[in-house]
Amino acid sequence: MKALEIKIDDLKHNLNLLKEHAKGTKIIAVVKANGMGFDLIKYSRFLVDIGINFLAVATTDEAEKLRLAGIDIDILMLSEVWSDEELEILIENDIILTIGTLEEKEKIENIASKLKKHVRAHVKIDTGFGRYGFLYTNENEILEAIKGTENIQVTGVYTHFSKPIDYKWTKVQFQRFMDLIQQIKPINPNLIFHCSNSTAFLLYPEMNLDAVRLRFMYSVDEF
Repeated sequence: MKALEIKIDDLKHNLNLLKEHAKGTKIIAVVKANGMGFDLIKYSRFLVDIGINFLAVATTDEAEKLRLAGIDIDILMLSEVWSDEELEILIENDIILTIGTLEEKEKIENIASKLKKHVRAHVKIDTGFGRYGFLYTNENEILEAIKGTENIQVTGVYTHFSKPIDYKWTKVQFQRFMDLIQQIKPINPNLIFHCSNSTAFLLYPEMNLDAVRLRFMYSVDEF
């Protein structure tokens, strides 16, 4: 069976180059899908060891496992969550939630209030991906969503490029996002904004904004 071998020292060198390329932009390391297939916990610990202080996951199980493993840095849940039980787990573990509808925001507020917990959240805007989030044309809902509540502090806003290799279409999505940012900042100036994934991060540095969501990989056999 063929195997891919990656030397840790070489990988650390490459990741340091990427961090230099980021030029101070915050890196959110995406560790969904069991650490992109390379073991969630080992992968995440490696990233923390090289200085990453913000992770992103796609399931409640992933978030809970990271906390149980003692990983206490910021973790962003990228998916919508409607289960009361899962939301309670995420809130108890201080996971940054994603808000994609006003109904979801209200539900999070109610559960946080019941638990007497303070919740941080990012608002997701659909600028053309067509999967989840506030449609970019629903400006009134978006501006309402970014406002804090008694138990929710909105700390970020993001979108996702549907086809980042396509510059023309990605630029359309980016401009839609930037137009909304101009309306959002006067209401909540302390947010971080992010839209670039790994491909856009490398191809379009002008789109990196305050943070970028990157996927890193390594060989588990090296540990």
